Amino acid sequence: MTDDETILGVIETLAGRHGATSRIAMFGGTAVLLGGNMVAALSPRGLLLRVGGDRHDAALARPGTRPMEMRGKPMRGYLYVDPAGLDAASLDGWAQMAVDYVASLPAKAARRERGPRRMDES
Repeated sequence: MTDDETILGVIETLAGRHGATSRIAMFGGTAVLLGGNMVAALSPRGLLLRVGGDRHDAALARPGTRPMEMRGKPMRGYLYVDPAGLDAASLDGWAQMAVDYVASLPAKAARRERGPRRMDES
């Protein structure tokens, strides 16, 4: 299952059970946010998931994963999953892990200054 819209739709549906979701352009692809916090981003680099620091090592030990790095520094709590290796069950599991973590975070206040443009705005 590598269809981008399917992957984003599953994440958005699970996240939507916890509150308002949105999509924005982020990390060279499309991100799904819950309460203003990134749950996941899908780009040519893979499916970036925010799993939290407590689950990071266990999640990274699973097949098809690699750490997210920013400017050569590993970002604890974030990892990439190879979308080509996802089936419906594994996608649900990964998405639920990310949604569970992000749902535990406080929602971000609405931005006042001009920020990234939402995908649904023209």
